Amino acid sequence: MSTRRGTARAVRLNCPKCAARFTVVAFLSNGINANEYWRARSEEHDCEAHAKALAAMQSGDGTKNPLKASKAAAKGK
Repeated sequence: MSTRRGTARAVRLNCPKCAARFTVVAFLSNGINANEYWRARSEEHDCEAHAKALAAMQSGDGTKNPLKASKAAAKGK
């Protein structure tokens, strides 16, 4: 049986291009340089997709729980 080494962490990062803040959760092994890993993740940020997701959440058109939506439809609400 293998044992896990390292920890799972949620880190709040800033995008260097659009200055947006976002969260990345990752399990980092002991052999990985965490600072380089987080820097690479911040550089890979998809600014356009992030902006679309924020706009959808703010307008109320974001994703809805399909289970709750189907129950509301069944009740006629």
